[in-house]
Amino acid sequence: MPRAEWGADPEFFGPRHAYREAMILRELGGRVSDGGLHLECAAGVGSLSVALARRQVTIIAGDLSLRSLLIVVRRSREAGVQNHVLPVVADLTNLPFSTGVFASATSAETLEHVADDTAAVRELARVLADGGLVVGTVPAGPKQWSVWDDWAGHLRRYRGPQLKELLVSAGLDPKVSGWGWPLVRLYDALFLKRVNRRRLQADGPVAGDTPLRVVAAVGGKRWLVWLVRAAFNAERLFPGARFGVGWLFRASKAAPFPSPEPPEHQPTASPTRPSG
Repeated sequence: MPRAEWGADPEFFGPRHAYREAMILRELGGRVSDGGLHLECAAGVGSLSVALARRQVTIIAGDLSLRSLLIVVRRSREAGVQNHVLPVVADLTNLPFSTGVFASATSAETLEHVADDTAAVRELARVLADGGLVVGTVPAGPKQWSVWDDWAGHLRRYRGPQLKELLVSAGLDPKVSGWGWPLVRLYDALFLKRVNRRRLQADGPVAGDTPLRVVAAVGGKRWLVWLVRAAFNAERLFPGARFGVGWLFRASKAAPFPSPEPPEHQPTASPTRPSG
């Protein structure tokens, strides 16, 4: 069995990963800078949690994996934001939080791993405050399924209408848009899928495979990651996002309409006496 480890491959530190997280941060906008708690679901290797914590917001980093949470702790300490990141063991289908406590939440490449994604989305909606916002991504296109999906533990890839219906069923008001066409999809076809295939076939860690070790070293060069990520921004010029590699969703929890206040009591005017 290959000893590749989820979270240790190019997808997790390369330009594709950075580009996707930049989209999520852009969709959140100033929402996480307005105060209140933010929930990062399936915090993984902590890159998004750290990026959010740099905005001086309190981040609850939830994940079922203790290994992932330890990485989150280490990375937040290295970034000097450990006081803003609180790691919590959490199951997305049964979150250990009170109703309505989070001003915002993120769920990046998570729902496709969850057997009961309906329960997961409903839990996200439950813990959001009225008017709260959740932003996230999922892989698109069932026809794009590959052995990498099998290995990663994906249970599904989503169609756009399917994802929108899922979010609406939880009482959220979603906007769903595709991403990753054509540049990211070309990057996947020419580079990432080949790297992933070699990674899956490797019988040891990355350090023991020279080509993979070179790829990992290149992926660690921030200036190169930034340059390729910046090139991906040109995708905004292309209208064919429905052919992309994933869906980006931005869903708000509607605030209840305020009860109308009863009109203030007005004294009844005395009828005018007729003259005469």
